[in-house]
Amino acid sequence: MSAGLHLPVELPIPESTLQTLREDAIDWAHGMVIRTAERKGNGDLCQAVPFALLPSPFPADVFRQALEVQKAMNLLYFRVSYDFEYLRRWHSEVVKSDAFTRGLLHILGKVMEGGGPRQKKIILTQRSDYMCHVRADGKKELKQIEVNHIAVGMGPLSERCTELHRRVLKHLGITPAEGQLPENRPTEMLGMGLFEAWKGFGDPKAIVLVVVENVNQNQIDQRWIEYELEELSEGQIEVMRLDLAQCAKRVVLDEVTGRLLLDGAVRIGLVYFRAGYSPENYPTETEWKARETIELSDAVKCPWIGLQVANTKKIQQALAQEGQVERFLPDRPELVPLIRATFAGLWGLENDDDETKAIIEEAKAHPEEFVLKPQLEGGGGNFYGGEIVQKLTSMTKDERSAHILMQRIRPLTVQNYLVRALTAMKLSNVVGELGIFGCLYGAMDAEAKPESGVVTSNVFGGLMLRTKCEDVNEGGVAVGAAVIDSPFLC
Repeated sequence: MSAGLHLPVELPIPESTLQTLREDAIDWAHGMVIRTAERKGNGDLCQAVPFALLPSPFPADVFRQALEVQKAMNLLYFRVSYDFEYLRRWHSEVVKSDAFTRGLLHILGKVMEGGGPRQKKIILTQRSDYMCHVRADGKKELKQIEVNHIAVGMGPLSERCTELHRRVLKHLGITPAEGQLPENRPTEMLGMGLFEAWKGFGDPKAIVLVVVENVNQNQIDQRWIEYELEELSEGQIEVMRLDLAQCAKRVVLDEVTGRLLLDGAVRIGLVYFRAGYSPENYPTETEWKARETIELSDAVKCPWIGLQVANTKKIQQALAQEGQVERFLPDRPELVPLIRATFAGLWGLENDDDETKAIIEEAKAHPEEFVLKPQLEGGGGNFYGGEIVQKLTSMTKDERSAHILMQRIRPLTVQNYLVRALTAMKLSNVVGELGIFGCLYGAMDAEAKPESGVVTSNVFGGLMLRTKCEDVNEGGVAVGAAVIDSPFLC
């Protein structure tokens, strides 16, 4: 437990009060729901998304640092996304054993062969995820876990969780000081970014295509963004939801004009990917071909393929090396230290030099100090402890090259109650992962130099706190390991 960070309420809460709070919170959680794990494809039966009963204490200065760096993170990845040679070079070893990344690079290559994207406008939605790392001397630091640019989720549910926490605190007689329970409005910001991109496309009759998984437990979180688009456009925007297999049948490219057409007739102005981030989304060549068709068109994409390729763990590790952030921000040197201060230790594994051999041996000797990460998004897939030793011992060089090693964060530990459907609730030691939402709308220049892109808007707004028991490794709400939460700034 971390001294000095606590809610102004005595824990544990008396059992009678606790059960009243739990029942009221679940009943109030309207719209803060997910489909059940047993019936992911059916919306008839839903349950409250797993959530923390109370907001979790979080250092105010560390939180402010995460807000202050977000616009810089948006700009950095916006610029990285259209440096094709950089992306190709850093993934040259990864693609030898990682078929998924190879598929993404193949499509990006096809786009660049044709002279670059037909659509120069870019809409970037980002969630940059951090933990509060507690050093041996007790100092608390913001350390980045990962960045997310495709299917950026949990914003709307997190927004409602913050509203829920205001209610719970009120029931406990607690009135937070101004800013202590931060305002949380990611739905409005994300919706406005997509609306701006749709308007920028220039055809008021063009529809928005939302690419989804054929079965998704978290569909309701996605719907809130669609509803926001409907409100912002006063009902003018028509939204169509299709999975990639359906896209292959119904979405076609006019190769002469570059237009993307639904059923050969209706023009698509914006493609919003809420799927496509995982190998499971591409079970056959049909799905890959559908993605390629979309990327070769003049529709605005969120994200476009270059931004998804920039979203790998490999690029995260590459940017941590000396001179790499500086490469993309030559005109904004003041942003470099803000970004670099968030980096944890990151090491590539593609080389056979002495430095790489040394870090591998150190990871084998002290696996508790590291996390071994593949390129996958969407929760899960990381290796810890003895798994690291086993994987590093058995991997071929090519397999090893598709992974990175990351410093194991020692996160701040606090206490909270985790509410899950049909599960008893108890006071637990928990750790949190803070995500800050950002959005950038702009356009790449034909020169594709780092400083040549045009930024129309660059904003941040809203947060997500994923909280899990301190002894749990993986942290995704969708994979069942964590709950949504809010920070209570101390």
